[in-house]
Order: sequence, then C-alpha cells, then structure tokens
Amino acid sequence: MPVEKSCLLCEKGSNCFRKLIPEELEFINRKKTQITYLKGENMCKQGAFASYVLYISEGLVKLYLENNNQKITNVQLLQSGSFIGLSSVFGKNIYNYSVVALKNSEVCLIEKEGLRNLLEKNGLFASSVIKNYSNTEAYLFEKLKSLSYKQMNGRIADALLYLSDNSIFDENIFPYLSRKDLADFACVSTESTVKILGELKTEGIIDMKGKTIDILEPERLKQISRLG
Repeated sequence: MPVEKSCLLCEKGSNCFRKLIPEELEFINRKKTQITYLKGENMCKQGAFASYVLYISEGLVKLYLENNNQKITNVQLLQSGSFIGLSSVFGKNIYNYSVVALKNSEVCLIEKEGLRNLLEKNGLFASSVIKNYSNTEAYLFEKLKSLSYKQMNGRIADALLYLSDNSIFDENIFPYLSRKDLADFACVSTESTVKILGELKTEGIIDMKGKTIDILEPERLKQISRLG
C-alpha cells in the first residue's frame, strides 16, 4: 500500500535524519519508497539479495534467524526509528535475517547507494547511525552470552526482562507475541516455556492474562537471570 510523504515534512524520522540539511533530505526523499506492511507480512528474507535498507517510520517488527534444521531463533524487536539491513550497505549484499511485521508498519525502502552517499558525506549523520548500530551490536553480544551459558530459567528471565523493558519499548508488546515467540527468544521449547512461566506465576514473580505478561517482581527476575 503506497504512502506518499516527503522526508522534509516527516515528523517520524529518527535523530540521525535530523543531522541532514534540507538538500540532503530532498536527496534521500528521491531515493526512497514508502509502503505499509500489514501485520504478519514478511518484510525481508534471510539470505535474499538486499536491494534496500529498510527504515521503520512507524510500527513493530520481529527479526529472526532461520536455522538449517528449520528452527527459528528470535533475535530482536524493532520499533519506529530503526534500520533494517544496514550491514548490506558496506558488507555482504544479502539480508542476514528475516523480518516480519507484528502490526501494521510504515516502512521506507531506501536505495543503498543513496544511503551510502550520505554516510560518506555527512559525518554527523554517519556518527548517529553508527551509534545506533553499536547499541544493537552490544545487545546482540549480551544475547549470545545468555544463550551460550545460561540454563532455561535464566534464558526465559532474560527474554522477559528484554521484552518488558520500558526504556526500549514504548508500549506493552506481549499482546503481539505468542508463547512460541517467547520460547524462540530464549531458544527453549514452547512446552518448557509454558511450564517455566507457570512456575514464575505461582511464585508471584509474574502475572499472566491471555497473552499479556506483567512483571510483578523485577528484582527477583533479575536474580534468576544472574544465577543463569
């Protein structure tokens, strides 16, 4: 579903786009296409040729890895102001993960050469993009440590703490996720996830109503995370 909106008038741009002068905004406006992905639509496919960098103007999407044994590892959720496929600008010309929209999302498809041009010419813009990318990298290393060294309870605790972090998400995102989604964030079976959630509820650490999960005792959950 096409959406026509000029970058010069957009109020949903991330801080990095505020580093661009009007001429550069006009340039990137000519290098992008805006569309709406409906809930459940695939936005890019792991291993596919990366023609564009995707910028989430508004919405919520899930990044996941597809393993050789057809198992899925959920990596990260992204909201408004996030880029998808940045590594393809200077690295391998493919998407390193698959992405699906968890709700209707407005997305800008930016031609890679146009984005690379701005990154090379505008140091403030490049610095802001790199800072965001570095924050993502730090999160991914922490997630890798969690999946590599922690037992199931610790991994579920980490997933719950991440998904309930108000400093990351501006809304309660549990209603958009199934129990399998949560299990795939922790690389734990759905059955074990449901069992551990039940135990956490019995202990008064969380409460559950439908898909929604409320963290009642975050410090106790952090302790489970630390103990691994």
